[in-house]
Amino acid sequence: MVMPVLESKKLLRKTDYEGSFEMAMKLHLDNPALRDTFESVKETLPGAGQDWVLDTRQAAMDKFTMVGIPGPKVEEWKYTRLGFLTSEGFAPATQEDHAEEIKQYFDQAYRPDLAGHVLVFVNGIINQNLSFCPSDREIDVAIFSENTIEFRGTLVPVEDSSPLNNLNRALVTDGYHIDVPAGKTLTHPVQIIHIVTRGTDLQAVRTRAQVNVGAGAKAEIIESFLGAEGERYWSHMVSDIILAPKAELSLYQFQLQGRQAIHMTELHSSVAAEAKFNQMSLQLGAEVSRTELINSFTGENAVVDLRGAYLGRVKQSHDIFTRINHDMPHCNSNQLFRGVLDEGGTSAFQGKVVVAQDAQKTNADQSNKNLLLSRKAEANAKPELLIYADDVKCSHGATVGELDTDQLFYLKSRGLDEAAAKGLLVEAFISEVFDDLSDDKLKDSFKAKTAGWLNTQVVS
Repeated sequence: MVMPVLESKKLLRKTDYEGSFEMAMKLHLDNPALRDTFESVKETLPGAGQDWVLDTRQAAMDKFTMVGIPGPKVEEWKYTRLGFLTSEGFAPATQEDHAEEIKQYFDQAYRPDLAGHVLVFVNGIINQNLSFCPSDREIDVAIFSENTIEFRGTLVPVEDSSPLNNLNRALVTDGYHIDVPAGKTLTHPVQIIHIVTRGTDLQAVRTRAQVNVGAGAKAEIIESFLGAEGERYWSHMVSDIILAPKAELSLYQFQLQGRQAIHMTELHSSVAAEAKFNQMSLQLGAEVSRTELINSFTGENAVVDLRGAYLGRVKQSHDIFTRINHDMPHCNSNQLFRGVLDEGGTSAFQGKVVVAQDAQKTNADQSNKNLLLSRKAEANAKPELLIYADDVKCSHGATVGELDTDQLFYLKSRGLDEAAAKGLLVEAFISEVFDDLSDDKLKDSFKAKTAGWLNTQVVS
């Protein structure tokens, strides 16, 4: 009974058959300007001198063109309307001299107390002046624009790649490849900082990442996305993460893009036996923000833990889409997401857990709670469990509510004004996401940025 359900979805992506191609076109939107952009810049993109790179880019663009941009009838994208992307080409972002601006963003994201690797990308291209690799070479690092062959595995389109993933493959300008050797425990996190400067209106920043963590190795990555205000740029990051048996990786992401930006991240993780993948994110910036987390277990007794908080106000839209494929028995997954929406803000959480028929002893928990600070805010929640095994423990819960008036009255009776009282309650609501962090400085950073968001407005 499982296969017909899965195959029915694959038919929408197969464009080799006329009937399914027509069906896909009804669900997706065309954008001739993106095709024109690709034709005009493909000879200038990194790796253009290598035939395999050009052929791979062309194959990815052809696959994107045959399907197009996800429309409102695509179930996974029903809460994020992309019609505004159908008329603009969004050429690759240009590199201009904004040294002072870049340094300000760098100082905002960089943690000087960490002496590990630092990779800085400005407008989608590595910035060697600010990047730093320690002499001890704990890990192997490759940069796409300098060594394209290391990215061959992630560039070649696969059958079930999403259209926007293929568009990223076609137009990617840079990215990083990290290999953590087997048995190695990194003494410091790797810091990745993405900066978008002024002068990038209607331009795109497309990057890719590959992270391989060897057997028994442990690593942390702190990744920040920052950008200029007043610029309508499109930032799109695709990451592929592979964890070998007993490996551990914690990925912390801060999304602090400009308020008119379009921000999209797509992350695929493969988690082997007894490995553990933790991902935690904070979404504060961008006008349209979309986070996709696609996770698969390839061995038993593995763990995936996904946590995140998103805060939005006027004209902001945050969309979190997760899918955890429990294909192996004795694996655990946990999802914990919290959202706060003020007047004019919207959000969506779509969390899907698929438990295969042979994935017995699965333990999967999913929780999404949303707090509305205004009757003119909107939060959508769509948790899903597809269970085809009979010996499992799976749960999901989703709530949307307002501040507790009794708690608010209590705090005001203790001398707090209304804005301070509401701010304290919101901080307590969000802190559940970050309270388990063992790194106190990292925990404080998450909480400080949350408090900063609250302090920039008068809570209505």
